[in-house]
Formats: sequence, C-alpha cells, structure tokens
Amino acid sequence: MKLEVRNCGKQYGEQWALQDVNFTLTHGIYALLGPNGSGKSTLMNILCTLLEKTTGTLLWEDKEISTCENAYLQQLGYMPQTPCMYEDFTLFNFLSYMGVMRGMPKSFLHQRIEEVTKKVELTDALDKKIRAYSGGMKQRAMLCAALLHDPKILILDEPTAELDPLKRILVQKLLMEVSKDKMILIATHVVSDVEFIADQFLILKKGVLIEQGSRLALVKLLDGKVKEVKTTMEEYQSFKQQYAISSIRYEHEQLIARVLDLDDTLEGEVVTANINDVYLHLFGEKYAVL
Repeated sequence: MKLEVRNCGKQYGEQWALQDVNFTLTHGIYALLGPNGSGKSTLMNILCTLLEKTTGTLLWEDKEISTCENAYLQQLGYMPQTPCMYEDFTLFNFLSYMGVMRGMPKSFLHQRIEEVTKKVELTDALDKKIRAYSGGMKQRAMLCAALLHDPKILILDEPTAELDPLKRILVQKLLMEVSKDKMILIATHVVSDVEFIADQFLILKKGVLIEQGSRLALVKLLDGKVKEVKTTMEEYQSFKQQYAISSIRYEHEQLIARVLDLDDTLEGEVVTANINDVYLHLFGEKYAVL
C-alpha cells in the first residue's frame, strides 16, 4: 500500500501555493503541520482529487491516480475541517445515505454504522437530528462518515477541533487503532494531538515541504538548544521579548520558562526538545503558544 507524491505544485496566477512537494505514504499516521497559508488545505484537496495540480505526479500503488481514479477514491476517506452534513437528517439517516452512495450492501452498512458510532461514542445520538449536535459531536460524526466504508486512506483536516480533552484522547486512540492497516494523513494546528501518535511529520512553509521525518529525527534539530529557565513573572515580561518561549509553568510557586536558546547564552537546565519546540523554531516566535 503506497501513495506517492512527486514534484507536486499548485499555481494560482503568478502565486505558487505548493512547490515541488515530494513524499511517500505507506501505512501509519502522518502529521501535516504548518501555519495558515502554508499549503496544507491545497495539498489535501489535491490528494482528494478536489483540486487539479499544476505540476507533478500522484501515484497510487505505482499507478498514476488519473488512470485509476475510481479505484483510488473507493479507498479514500476524507474529513474536511468544516462539518458538511444534512442537518435535518438524523445521524443514522446521514450515514445510511453516505453508505448507499458508496455502494455498501445494506446488511454490512448497518453493521458498520453501529461499529463506527460506538468507537466515537455517538451510538446514543444516532436518532437525533444533526442540527441538535454540538460542534464536537459534529466533528465525531464527520469522522464516522470518513471511516464508514473502511477505507485504506484517511485524510483528516483538524479532526480534533472543538473536542474536549477526553474526546481528543478518544479520537487519538481510535486513530492509533485503525492505523495498523491504513495510511492516515492528519492536518492540525494542535501539535500536542499528534506528537506521540504520528509515525512521520510533514512540515509545510509557504508551499514548500521544509522538513519531514520521525519525531526523533525532528527533535534532534534542537539537541541541546532547549532549556528550562527559572524566572519571576516580572522578569518574564522582559525575558520573553528576547527569547522564543514555547511554554511556561509553575513548579512549587516557581515560574519556569521553556526557552529556545540557539546561541547557548542562558543559564538553565537543558531538556529534551518536543515537536512544539521544533514548530516554534521553524515558524518563528509569533507562532509561540504564549
């Protein structure tokens, strides 16, 4: 099972939204990271055949997708960032409709509806109209629709948006479970949601894939460069103007700042970098969490 992107580009007028993007997906979880305007949505729309690429080649099982589009789309499950459902439908009716559109046999379809709604804890809401759902429930309903036909490829745009902490964990566990025989591409701004479940990270900046690799490979970019520094709230206000700070916390009433010290000028305890530190390093201080 392989999806390959070769020299993919997308141009709007004189502006390139994507330039020379290359990567290969097999089974597992891939996190697609980057700020707004980096090209994440453009890339996902191209992979879902909703948008025509300007340059490059897309291959599914070593065949150009343009030559096997129907077979490819049968294996694809897509969850957009904004819920798009018939709000006068109940969830059961909506999923039944989606299954019929997919050509799923009725006996198998009802079984799958029960399975996927149970996994996201929506079984009790199957007969409720979607218009009465909360934002988080709609997100989980969209995930049900993407999973319904048991696709080999899942492309998910901000799947944990609007979910409370417990439901975020639920979705993380579900994605880890199903990734054993699927390739899953997750675009997200919530780095902590994917840090420990993603097998590989793809990082876009202004349409260019600037980094890709495992968590361990990426955090090595900041070996010895991340420190925890003890400070006070008063000192911190000026301190944060000079350094990129990824987080702060209190420990026994002592304020501790997590700092990127690229020039090794600070006194503090060197700590292991995480993906949030890498994100801050690659995209600049204005994207810090504070």
